[in-house]
Amino acid sequence: MAMDENLTKLTPFSRGLRELVSQRGGSVSRLSAASNVGRTTISAALNGTALPSRDSLTRILKAVDAEPEDSRQLLRLWEEARSDAEARRERRPELAFRSDIPLPQFGQPDPLTVATPAQLVEALRAVRIWAGSPSLRTLESRGRGRLSKSSVGAMLKSNDLPKYERFVAYLYACGIRDKNMDVWVFTWRRLKALQGPESQWMPGLTSAAASFG
Repeated sequence: MAMDENLTKLTPFSRGLRELVSQRGGSVSRLSAASNVGRTTISAALNGTALPSRDSLTRILKAVDAEPEDSRQLLRLWEEARSDAEARRERRPELAFRSDIPLPQFGQPDPLTVATPAQLVEALRAVRIWAGSPSLRTLESRGRGRLSKSSVGAMLKSNDLPKYERFVAYLYACGIRDKNMDVWVFTWRRLKALQGPESQWMPGLTSAAASFG
């Protein structure tokens, strides 16, 4: 039987897994049923488009009744493939921020006078206007998986202190960077400290915050 023309393009892990599954016979559907691993996950692993989790791989190997030596080799190749993928992610340059509307170099909302979580949320709404009023869908796409339309909408309607990761991701999606981001992060931490005894790490915090009123 002729070798699949795509086989030479696979990673060593995918090639090894594909050869093992081929030797054992059976379809992707049967392998999925036997291993309780999704067909999409198995197909991606065999085609080299995505790595399965270690647990999924272990179940696949068990389902095809792989020999101990074959299992050890596939697990070693899986570890190498995972390390290579992580190294590529680390080397990947940061995507440049792109705005539908050019951001002004001045007039950016200033959070330093914010004294309450509700005022912080009001300032976040101002940031969105400064960024050209991007849609919730646009903010979601810029949020690197940390934002959703519903979470942004809920955050901008709430009077509570936003969750930190969502707060930072939103600012990033609106074009806040570098030293300006530091000011916003400081403001969030100041308000968070005011909510509990942790304010001891910032002497005079209460009086300083009250002076903004």
